[in-house]
Amino acid sequence: MRKILATAPMMAWTDKHCRFLHRQYAPSALLFTEMITTGALLYGKQHHLLDFNACEHPVAVQLGGNDPVAMAECAAMAQSWGYDEVNINVGCPSDRVQTGTFGACLMQQPTLVADCVRAM
Repeated sequence: MRKILATAPMMAWTDKHCRFLHRQYAPSALLFTEMITTGALLYGKQHHLLDFNACEHPVAVQLGGNDPVAMAECAAMAQSWGYDEVNINVGCPSDRVQTGTFGACLMQQPTLVADCVRAM
């Protein structure tokens, strides 16, 4: 069995500088960005949010959202930016994500999650 070490996506923590440090400690770990909401990515500073150092590969972007069209558009951005994987936040229980109806809230809406995955 192949074992994979993966970092956790942590808001306001796993930025490109943190991931660079993680890469020094674990050369083959799968690194994750902090969660990026679809709204921030679609209407914010995409370069700032998606930028990473080439040494971070393999690196995954974690998206937070609940609109299949927006999730698909953001996944396409991540793919064109060179990310190895796209991860959907379906587990964060914070008040912030509950207000946006994503994260752990999506566990109660498996059909919506499936729609997002299909669109992506």
